[in-house]
Amino acid sequence: MDEHSAAPVVVGYDASEPADVALAWAAREARTRGAVLRVVYVRDAHDTGVAARPHGEDLGERGDGGAWPVVEEAAARARDVAPGVSVETFVEYASPSAALVGMSADAGALVLGATRHGGLYEAIRGTVVLQVTAHAHCPVVVVPAEGPRTDLPPDAPVAVGFDGSEQSAVALDAAVDAAWELGRALRVVVVWRPGVTEWVTSRGPTEHEAHDITEADAGPVLQHALARVEERLRERGASEGALEVLGETREGQVVRVLHREAEGAERLLLGTRGRGGFASLLLGSATHTLVRTAACPVVVVRAPGAVEATT
Repeated sequence: MDEHSAAPVVVGYDASEPADVALAWAAREARTRGAVLRVVYVRDAHDTGVAARPHGEDLGERGDGGAWPVVEEAAARARDVAPGVSVETFVEYASPSAALVGMSADAGALVLGATRHGGLYEAIRGTVVLQVTAHAHCPVVVVPAEGPRTDLPPDAPVAVGFDGSEQSAVALDAAVDAAWELGRALRVVVVWRPGVTEWVTSRGPTEHEAHDITEADAGPVLQHALARVEERLRERGASEGALEVLGETREGQVVRVLHREAEGAERLLLGTRGRGGFASLLLGSATHTLVRTAACPVVVVRAPGAVEATT
């Protein structure tokens, strides 16, 4: 019997700076959860060379011994960052997206580094991040390339966007669990947009993310969210008031409002839309944007069957 009862935390690693940032975050998260950390280095199925040269970058002596020394070095770094964490290493020769989605099947979370903008390899990596986020079987955490902010107060909340949909309800449940386990406040944000003109605009491909909520609807939607939070906490055996819960309705565009929320949050949880085969549609345009630009780690939670039902 494995001594770890929590599902493993998987981190995709490719020896890049964003991957190192994601590795450190994943190591701490695995230790917090009491879970095994699985470090996965994926090499293209057609890569027959011995030296490890992720994205064509010459790693020098680090890469001359092949993939295993690189991934073992990553494991050692994870143990330094989070002493006591149990680490397993994997090297997969396959499509990066397919390999990571496969590794997500029994994972509690899959952690990836966000991409910086510009350059062919960054564009390729960005495609992988979006594909994995859209299709993974577990929550996917995308960590900013520059790393989470270090100047946040110790009581920075877990934030979640809620719009009353099934997808956002699943994200809300996961946010409650995360806040409870981390001992942080939970911040629930409902975004509403005024006027028919903005409602029509929101149906366009760059703005539409969730159920469009009017000012009149925002209050009831938030109350529904807070009632669900209370129910979730009761299921966990929490006493009344054991978790600080903050609820707010905000006017504006979903991306802009949640982007501001991310600046002061420890993490931001979002649901996926599950609407089609393109990553931006599968995720919803707001989620698609926030995983690339948010200042804090973004956790994308998919409702069971959301992708399968549309493919």
